[in-house]
This record gives sequence, C-alpha cells and structure tokens, in this order.
Amino acid sequence: MKQKPLPILMMLLSMGALFFVQLQLGIPFPVSVMISIFTLAALFWVTEPIPGYATSILILFLEIIFFANPLGLPLFKFTQGKNPAPSVFLSAIADSSIILFLGGFVLAKACVKTCLDRFLANRVIRRFGTKSSQVLLGFMFTTGFISMWMSNTATTSMMIALSFPLFQILPEKEPFRKALLLGIPFAANIGGVGTPIGSPPNIIAMSLLKQQGISVSFGVWMLFAVPLVVILILFAWFLLLKLFPEKGSLDLVVEFPEPEGGSGSYSFRTTALIFLGTVILWFTENLHGIPAGVVALLPLILFPTFGILNEKDINSLEWSVLLLIAGGIAIGVGLQQSGMSFWFSEILKPITKPEYAISVLFLLCILSLLLSTFMSNTAATNLLVPFAFPLSVIILPGSQAYLLEVCLGIALSASLAMSLPVSTPPNAIAYAVGGFEIRDMIKAGLPVGLFGLALTLIGYFIFL
Repeated sequence: MKQKPLPILMMLLSMGALFFVQLQLGIPFPVSVMISIFTLAALFWVTEPIPGYATSILILFLEIIFFANPLGLPLFKFTQGKNPAPSVFLSAIADSSIILFLGGFVLAKACVKTCLDRFLANRVIRRFGTKSSQVLLGFMFTTGFISMWMSNTATTSMMIALSFPLFQILPEKEPFRKALLLGIPFAANIGGVGTPIGSPPNIIAMSLLKQQGISVSFGVWMLFAVPLVVILILFAWFLLLKLFPEKGSLDLVVEFPEPEGGSGSYSFRTTALIFLGTVILWFTENLHGIPAGVVALLPLILFPTFGILNEKDINSLEWSVLLLIAGGIAIGVGLQQSGMSFWFSEILKPITKPEYAISVLFLLCILSLLLSTFMSNTAATNLLVPFAFPLSVIILPGSQAYLLEVCLGIALSASLAMSLPVSTPPNAIAYAVGGFEIRDMIKAGLPVGLFGLALTLIGYFIFL
C-alpha cells in the first residue's frame, strides 16, 4: 500500500491544532493530549494512511513521550503525582490477553500444517446428512466450531475449498449455491465469538475488563458465548434457506478430499494431543489456578520442541494483528494514566442517569456494528471499548455486570458486522469466489447482525 505523505501531514497538523484549542478551553494538559491521541488513532484506523499496526505503535510512542516524559520536559510533568514509567505503556504489547491470542495463533498454525482442521471438517460434515439443508447446516456448524480456535480467514478459505466439489454437481442457476457460499463466511464470523481467542475484539474486551479488575476466564466466556453462537448459526442457516431456497429436492452425496498423511502420523497425533491438552487447561483454569495467558505459552514451547513447527512457521504468524490489538490496550492504559476517564465522567455526570443504561448499551452496540461494517472490527473495538468504562461507571456505579455487558456487547456487535464484502476478511474471500452479488450479502448479513444485537439487549435484561 503506497503511503501519501500530504494527508498524513495534514492530519498531524490538525491534531496539533486540536491540542492547542483544548488548552485554550482550560482542559487539563494530560487530558488534552489523550483526546488528541485518541482522535488521531481514530482517523488513522478509519482512513488507513498507514497500516493499522503502525498506528498502534504510534499510540504507544506518543503516550510514552507525553505521559512517561523520558525527555524530562517541565511542560509534560504531571501536576499531581509522578509521571508513569515507560514500562506501564509498553506492557500493552506483552499483555496476558495478547499472549493468549498468540497461543491461539500457534495452535491454528499447527492444525493447518498437520491437516487436523481438515480431518475434523471431513468427519463432522458427513454426519449431518446429504439433503441440501443438512449439508448447509453441516458446513456452517463445522466452520463455526473451527473458527472458535483458529483464524476466521483461514477457516473460511479451507471450508470454501472443501465446498468446491459440491459446486461442481450443483446446477449453475441453483439458488442454493448462494446459501452455501454465504453460509461459510457468516458461520466463521459468528464462530469467532465463541472463545476469547476466536476474534481480536474478544481479546480487546477481556484485556480492558481486566484493567478494571474484572477477570473473565476462558470457560466462563464460552459458557455464555457458545449458546449464542449456536442460536445465531441456526438463525443464519434458517434465513439463508428462506432467501435462497433450493429448486426441487437436492441430494448432495460427495466425497471430500482427505488430508495428506492421514491421522496416523506422528505430527498429527502430537498436534491433536497438545491441542486437546491446552483446551482442557483453559477450561479448568478455576481448578488449577494457572492463568489462560500462561497456559497459552505451552503450544509455543511444545510445537517447536516436538518438531511440529519451525522458525519459518513462527515467523509467518500474524504478528501485525497482535500489534493492532496492543493499540487498543494502550488506549485503555492512556485513558487511565491521563485522568481522561475521570474527567470524561465528570463532564457527562449531569446528563447521564441510570434510566439511560439500556439506551447507552444500545447506542454503543449500534455504533460498533456500523463502524465494523466499513472498517476493521478490531479497530472499531479499540476505539469504543475504552469509552465504555467511564460511561458505565456514571450510569450504574459499582455494577460490574453492566460494565461486562457493555464491553461484551461492543465486541459481539463488531464481530457480527457482515453485510458487506469489506466488513470482514471471510466476507471478502467469499465475494472473491463469485456467485452472488453484494445485495445478496446485505439482505442476509444485515438481519443476522441485527438479530445478534437483539440477543445482546435480551442478555441485558436476563443478567442484570
């Protein structure tokens, strides 16, 4: 992507002007800096004049310069208390949530390399039956399950490749082709909600909740998220069958290609054992007390030790995604250290009351859904979740349940924005294959996102 220096320079100058205007209005210096950094991050993440991960690094750099003040400039010294150390901000890169997500990346890389994912997909899909509706449900549930543990993008690519034999036997004008081609990316998007490592928005929400002293274990997340995934996949399946009904009665009997090497190889069995052991340890965190982020280090140790992954495999991991997530965590740290959360709370306190709780939740979820439709859902979550904290504290002081509901609602809504090809990488992959138009994706994807939003609001009344 070729960068354009002039727009970048114009945005930087605009942020400088915004900063000085804030000082003239009497806004405290640290708060003015943080508002400028947040606005700059929002502009850069939306317009992408530089890669998203570079914006995250820029956030860290600016927070260290202005808040940690390594240069020792008198203007940057905090009037109350001591400036935080640079390590406070750099810790965003090594946050336990990021290590957890890194462990998920390593598990996924090993599964793809040893074809464990393809082996599971072949075994599961066949058990649903041969009728078109059963085949679609089989593809969607299999895609949703696999995407809980590995990249939604990689899952979509694999499952679409598995579906090619079906497209060869389906008539060219058969509407069911659209249902199958849309069902796979939709299920991948939905399945990512099911586990903390399933999608970057989940990790961002968990990390920023942890900053507020609210710890959500791997098992607890899945206890609430997996039923939601099942309901949404069933809704999307039913909707796709209604929108793109089959002509006549189709009986789809096809042999999916088996992965090379089979299930008897050393690498396959070792990968399956490490995968199962890691997941069990994540589920039983409350029993043994080892944090999920620490457990996530085991795949990083064991796969290279047993020769499953090599240096090339580790280098090929999506490190840029981890840096992008770190930017959202850094924003949360900056809001705390600058005092912006407290200042923001005081400003909004006169106009925010407990009776507005459901309205604020609805507004934030709608905004998350809207932003994620046109930009990265990771960037959208990075921008919205940090502001959920001061708003939640004002509306329902001391209610951790409300704060949890708001943060998870934002993360869920971001993952369910799937009405355009640009909304998510799985959507883009399916659209690149061809066979449907953008309006087909809109009329199927928009209701799924809105239904997920409705479930979030229902959860508010159930759990609060």
